[in-house]
Amino acid sequence: MAGLSAAYHLDAQTHEVSVLEKSDCVGGTARSIEIKGFTFDITGHLLHLHFDYTKELIKKLLGDNIYTCVRKASIHSNGIQTEYPFQVNTFGLPQTVIQECVEGFKEAVQKYSDPELRKTSLPFEDWSTRTFGKGIHKHFMKPYNEKLWQTDLKVMTAEWCGMFVPQPKLEDVIAGSQKPPSKDYGYNATFLYPKRGGIQVLSEALGKGLPVQLNTAVEGVLWREKKIKLSDGTVRDYDSLVSSIPMMELLKKMPNLPKDIQTAMAQLRWTSVLCINIGVDRANISDRSWIYFPENQFRFYRVGFPMNFTPHVVPEGCSSMYVEVAYPPDQAPDFKSPAFMERIRKDLETAKILKPTDKILVCDLIPIRYAYVVYTAERKSAMEQITKFFWENSIQSIGRYGGWKYSFMEEAIMDGKKAAEKISASSPASVSPSLSQ
Repeated sequence: MAGLSAAYHLDAQTHEVSVLEKSDCVGGTARSIEIKGFTFDITGHLLHLHFDYTKELIKKLLGDNIYTCVRKASIHSNGIQTEYPFQVNTFGLPQTVIQECVEGFKEAVQKYSDPELRKTSLPFEDWSTRTFGKGIHKHFMKPYNEKLWQTDLKVMTAEWCGMFVPQPKLEDVIAGSQKPPSKDYGYNATFLYPKRGGIQVLSEALGKGLPVQLNTAVEGVLWREKKIKLSDGTVRDYDSLVSSIPMMELLKKMPNLPKDIQTAMAQLRWTSVLCINIGVDRANISDRSWIYFPENQFRFYRVGFPMNFTPHVVPEGCSSMYVEVAYPPDQAPDFKSPAFMERIRKDLETAKILKPTDKILVCDLIPIRYAYVVYTAERKSAMEQITKFFWENSIQSIGRYGGWKYSFMEEAIMDGKKAAEKISASSPASVSPSLSQ
């Protein structure tokens, strides 16, 4: 989506633009598939808009094909479903858990009220304990984040957290331990989603009218010569190159990299995710938007329900879900093994999402190799080196994966806009291929 946005925001009157896409449709991971009347995305792709510009842009692109959804998110732990976020919604959990969470938060406030002691550059383990206390860290932050990131929390930092992890006040933690929530927390309390067609319709609207070349993979980037080798055997020149493919993959396509860039590249870390899209022959299997599963008894870390974003993505009388399983990139589970899906089915029944009598009509597995960028202590300096090298060679690597960061779709759109502005400022007229691979 970032690459499409860059091309969209470049003035076609003054720039010759090409968009290269290796798939048979635009969107990358922000695309949708249709199977037996079910519409699935590649995990949840929801629009959280903060800027007036993007609000107007989405309105322009999608018109009235949009719903405003109210988040209904939960955490499943101790056999109980509590509201999200965990840190202000411990009401209903065992009393010993509630006490640990509240007392731990009080202690953290007393010891670490100075923001200097809670810098996000700290290891996540330390930042989480100092920010939320030992109880909340023990019962949610530690197990959930270890499960999601597949990384030692002493190795990764908290630099990715920002708006994504709500940091409540003591009075909110106490109130949330005594009664059900009375207000929403977090950046995604409401969100937008297309009425029909899945998130694919946004990618298609953004790419409409652009010079997109589908089924065209980039085999190599000859960065010294400013040329790209394509899968059809042709070689293209460029003045400016904008890439939204995973940064690691872009670097792999660039031969004879300087030693310092190779060293920086070796410091990049990530985790992979298997998206399991499931269609069920029963309506209303859940009223939730999504549910988090921090405990290891469940193989997945989150389950989302697209039919609660819009009813138009499922056949009548049916439900849909996306089940997310994280794994280290070099340790993919045996997805094709019957035992794997039997475990997923069993866990969904244990969580009371599925019933033994439910019939699964559709089950589609999509591995996402680059799903979450792991923020290690080395990431920042490595990124500075790589980004500087790219810029010196007329390359911009943007978006969630191109920019090698934890972000959302609005930011990808804005990244594309900024990339276009940089090209326009540096060269009034240029050939600017945009790689959306």
